[in-house]
Amino acid sequence: MAAVHMLALGPFAFGIDTAAYHQLQRNMQFKHPSLARVGQRDAYQAIGPGEEQITLTGVVAPAVTGTLASITKLETMGQGGAAYVLVDGAGYVYGTYHIDSIQTTQTYHTEDGTPRKVEFSLSLTRDDAMPADESPSSSTQAAA
Repeated sequence: MAAVHMLALGPFAFGIDTAAYHQLQRNMQFKHPSLARVGQRDAYQAIGPGEEQITLTGVVAPAVTGTLASITKLETMGQGGAAYVLVDGAGYVYGTYHIDSIQTTQTYHTEDGTPRKVEFSLSLTRDDAMPADESPSSSTQAAA
C-alpha cells in the first residue's frame, strides 16, 4: 500500500511517516490603495494580490509518527533558500513558496538527549517563481 501524503513542499511530503501537521493557517493579502478626493470619500482600486503566508504546525514523535530526519530535511531546505511548489494530497496547487522559518520544541528526551516528541511550526511565504493553479474549477477547495 502506497503512503498517503497530506501535502508536498517540493521534494518533501508531509504525512504520518514523515512529519504530520495538524494545522494549516493561510494568510492572503490583497492590495487596494486609496486616492484622496475633494469632498468625497477616498477612491479605492484593486491592483492585485499582496503577500501570502502559510504556517504549518505539527508534531513528530518517532515512536508513533514521523522521523527526526524529517525536521532536519526541512531545516536543510530552508537554509538552501530555494522556492518549492506546494501541493496538497488532493492535487490543489497553492503556488511556489520559500521557507521563512522553522520553530521546534523538543520534549520527553531519552537518556542520550534524543527527543521523543518534537512540535514544529513552519512558516512559508509565496514566491511566485512559478504560477499557481488557483482557478475555482481546479479545486474542491473552491467550494469551501
